[in-house]
Amino acid sequence: MADYATLGHYLPYLLGRRLRAVVWPADGGERAVALFLLGLMALYGAGFGFMLNHQNKAGLAEALPGILIGLNATWLVSTLLVDFFPTLRSVTRPLPELFPVSERQNVVTAFLLDLITLRRFMLGLGLLVAMLVAPRHAAIPGFSLLLLLGASVLSFNVRLLAALGRWRHPLLAANLLSLGLMAWWLSVPLAPYAQPLGVGMALLPWLVGAAQLHWLAPYFSARYLPATVAATTTPAGSTLARLPLEWKVYLRRAGAPLLYGLALKIIFLVVSGLYMTSNGKDLNPGLFFFAFLPLIGFSYVNNNLFAVVQNLVANELLRLGCTAHLLRLYARLVLPVVLVDCLVSVVLLVALFPASRLPQLWLLPLSVPPLLSLGLWGSLYLAKPAAEKINFANSRKNVSTAANLLTIAFALALFFVPLWWVRLPLAAVATVSAVWPLRQVLRNDGELRRKLWRGIGA
Repeated sequence: MADYATLGHYLPYLLGRRLRAVVWPADGGERAVALFLLGLMALYGAGFGFMLNHQNKAGLAEALPGILIGLNATWLVSTLLVDFFPTLRSVTRPLPELFPVSERQNVVTAFLLDLITLRRFMLGLGLLVAMLVAPRHAAIPGFSLLLLLGASVLSFNVRLLAALGRWRHPLLAANLLSLGLMAWWLSVPLAPYAQPLGVGMALLPWLVGAAQLHWLAPYFSARYLPATVAATTTPAGSTLARLPLEWKVYLRRAGAPLLYGLALKIIFLVVSGLYMTSNGKDLNPGLFFFAFLPLIGFSYVNNNLFAVVQNLVANELLRLGCTAHLLRLYARLVLPVVLVDCLVSVVLLVALFPASRLPQLWLLPLSVPPLLSLGLWGSLYLAKPAAEKINFANSRKNVSTAANLLTIAFALALFFVPLWWVRLPLAAVATVSAVWPLRQVLRNDGELRRKLWRGIGA
């Protein structure tokens, strides 16, 4: 049996099966959803192409750079982070060791199978439709498509290093350089050097991937791959093991969506700051408030905190009922998350935005007490059972829609109302409203206790 047999018998079958599983699933409901999403992205692509055909109209020419930055940043983030959060999508050998296929061919096969996902297929379809609708401006969606492919290669490169346990390999720096080049390119979409920079941005991940295929692919075998058991066990002296019990429970269930939300916040604020520095105006004021104020942690997790730490709260309700311990638990878990969120906003606003935006820093301390109050209301009176494994995909389903809408509506009013004599009473009313749930908890109110017990799904 040859050691380096071709993939002629395996690759078409594996790629065809993967493509059918993504585009035409066996389940009728999943198939309908996949086709609906693909059709929707095709319509978005047609709309994007129509906009490019009419970009010389008044108003659209000025807004086009911001639209391109927003779209490309969204595609870059969705392409990269979906492979790392809520959990790392590991790279594994697609063919067993006994198959007569070399390690390099296994890496190539793993990359091609990894590339075929519904999300990438949707984004690629939308960009291809835009190129067909606007052939004279095909370079704009064409470079976005190159960004999508380059980000996919970059993601695979980093995850291959993780699978081989080579976090200190020099090629990791080359992958980080590729990411920096992508961020630079999408922040200057209409600069004179945008096209050569886009070519470099598109080619560098492939060159790094080729280097990894040459140097590291021979180690892509069971002999060199780290054991999966060692990767899943937590050492006794790790940081998580030294944390208090409530933080262990909280981070194991909600750490992934919190990290994902923080990453989105940092990326959006960095891109917005670079855009405002170079163009003198906001990238997207309607989304800036959501990234600037400490909203992400509440909208994903902390508006339903007691359901997230269900076992701790159920134990407290069984033993003593509603007591001050529940309030201390809420403060110990939510306050550090909010403070980290505010600290990131302060650092990025001071470092990247002009001095004219510094007065907005006063909104951060003004927004914290009301958001804590609204989060307590949602956690007590609008609690709903949380999924056993909370991730970014289901995080919004684990929080009451009414609690999220109320929190976002308050943040909108606080950010966009320019009058401080309106902002201060609004924040004061939202903060003082916490007196009622605090009073009911300290009284060990029976109705609240039963409502919370049912709400967290105990």
